[in-house]
Amino acid sequence: MMTETLTIAVCVSEEVTLSDFITPIEILSSLNDGDRPASGGAMADVPYQVEIDYLAPTMDPVVSVKGRNAPTINPTLTYADALAAGKQFDIIWVPAGPGPDFLTGESRIPNEEIVFIAQQAPKAKYVMSVCTGAFQLALAGVLEGKRATTNKLFYNAVVVCTYNYPLQHTTIDSDGIQASTSKDIEWIPQARWVVADGGKVWTSSGVTAGSDMALAFVEHLTSAKVARQIRGEFEIPEVTEKDDPFAVFHGLV
Repeated sequence: MMTETLTIAVCVSEEVTLSDFITPIEILSSLNDGDRPASGGAMADVPYQVEIDYLAPTMDPVVSVKGRNAPTINPTLTYADALAAGKQFDIIWVPAGPGPDFLTGESRIPNEEIVFIAQQAPKAKYVMSVCTGAFQLALAGVLEGKRATTNKLFYNAVVVCTYNYPLQHTTIDSDGIQASTSKDIEWIPQARWVVADGGKVWTSSGVTAGSDMALAFVEHLTSAKVARQIRGEFEIPEVTEKDDPFAVFHGLV
């Protein structure tokens, strides 16, 4: 079988949440193991492989939200270098970065990341966020007129900050890309993940929901059989996009 290589840009910056992309990216990387025997026999009919870059504002090791207690991430590209090279990625994966200032609504996300997402999203095949990574997508205008969800612990704060983000912080780059939040997002308070824009935009709830979304995405790309085989390898119980007990836990429904 001929396989297509999908390029993935994982968008990171200081205070990134590692769990929002480490396991999901390992799940997606399992597509490259198509010929390796797995539980239930070798995976068949896997039409895709993946090639992954980790993008950051600089090439310095990125320190996560847990500080020096956690591993650092070594970027493979900077946002500026990727754009300068004219590289277009197939999949944009956006984990949580530094949260907004919940008192002022001001973003602490590096401008380079927002400009990169805004420029890449129109031609990307898929744009995906985990946890408060949905805030970055909102800043980049990706969620305009779409359904989306986010980490339920921060749900109300993200919705408020998205709606009230000060316009004086809007940034416009040399190509006229405007980075500001949309007031036309249908935030879904109870959902493990949400798929919008005809299957192009995927947003998940907090942290481990990203792995559930990644497995659902594998099924979308390939088949239920391939997704089950990878799920069995990772020992992740099967859930649906409607299985969201944390919406109740955090009093959203």
